[in-house]
Amino acid sequence: MNYYTEHRYAEPLHLTPAATPERYAAVVGAAVVSTEHEIMGRDGEHCQFYVDIGNGVRYQVDVNIQSSDGQAIEMYVGAENVDPVGVTPDEPFGTPQYGVFPASLGYAGIGLADAMFAPVSAVRIAQQIEAALAQSTFVAVYGFTFDDGGPGGKGIHDTHLNVAHADQDGALAIYGKDASGQPQRKWFFFKFAEDHIASQQAR
Repeated sequence: MNYYTEHRYAEPLHLTPAATPERYAAVVGAAVVSTEHEIMGRDGEHCQFYVDIGNGVRYQVDVNIQSSDGQAIEMYVGAENVDPVGVTPDEPFGTPQYGVFPASLGYAGIGLADAMFAPVSAVRIAQQIEAALAQSTFVAVYGFTFDDGGPGGKGIHDTHLNVAHADQDGALAIYGKDASGQPQRKWFFFKFAEDHIASQQAR
């Protein structure tokens, strides 16, 4: 077949959806803890897991836990108690509303500074994420979403400081309860050693 001259087709039966443009968003859903694992990629080590947003839809989360040259990622973890109004013990955060939502998040804008971050080994980052996911009620993942078509083609990446785009920094927000049973949101913020949060001011 000459694809330059062939313009007659039978009715398509098994087409794969085309890839969609990447967009910054928050993916909110239940973490599928059994899918958490580490992989080596072209830009260092990663922690991956799936988030179920309902209706049989899952997003693969990709978290950089090591720089491409083997340097440690710098990380800051912060916890805050939350006190939603009108909730029940069975739903400590209110009625679940899972999905993919427009978002805005800038490290500098929420008061984080370079001095608050420290280099953490890939093993330690993976351990902390795994422990938090195991205790989670749901998670919100901030980063760039994509859909490359076909089953299992949805994902979110760049879950770290993004110096190229203002107010589009990545992060993990993991919702659960602390040791005393208080509903809590734990934030995981990441940046690479060569990136500087202060540089966001000039963006």
